[in-house]
Order: sequence, then structure tokens, then C-alpha cells
Amino acid sequence: MENLPTESLQLLTLPQAAGLLAVCTRTLDRLISRKEFPPPLKIGRASRVSLADVNACLDRLNDRRNQLGGTS
Repeated sequence: MENLPTESLQLLTLPQAAGLLAVCTRTLDRLISRKEFPPPLKIGRASRVSLADVNACLDRLNDRRNQLGGTS
């Protein structure tokens, strides 16, 4: 396997991802359906999201806040 960053290999359940984003799982579902968050990976019947996707979402939100003149 290539030298992939460990972050890209870590998979989270939807409740874990929602917890890191400080939203409820229903809000995360809405973000996914509006294509504001990448769709989860399906592994059998389980849905997982990568830690890299969660961190990318947080980075986008932080960038948007900074553009609006928010605090860092």
C-alpha cells in the first residue's frame, strides 16, 4: 500500500463524526443530503466517514468564518 496519511485511513461512525462536528446525527444526514458533506462509505450494511472528510469540513467552515470576519 502507498504511504497514505493515517488520517485518510481512519473511519468513523456517523454518530462519531457528528460528535466531532458538534452537531446531531440528523444534522449530519441533512448535510450529506445537501451535498455539503461527502456521502458515507458503505461497508456491508454499515456507514462510515473518514476522519479526513470531517477535518476538511471543519476547515471549510473555519475558512468561511474567517471570510465573514469571525474570530479564529
